[in-house]
Amino acid sequence: MCECSKVHLFEVEFKLDGMTVVPTHKNCGFSLDEKQADKFQKELVKSWGFDDDDDK
Repeated sequence: MCECSKVHLFEVEFKLDGMTVVPTHKNCGFSLDEKQADKFQKELVKSWGFDDDDDK
């Protein structure tokens, strides 16, 4: 798991882990932990211009 204090939107790449796509930090090469992955997803949705709807 990535232990970097800050992970920015443009520092994340996706790699295959078996048949699963995993977001990884480009600088350290480790997969993002749950908290970082949630933050990344929110930043990504915001940058695309979609509303973040958790009420679905």
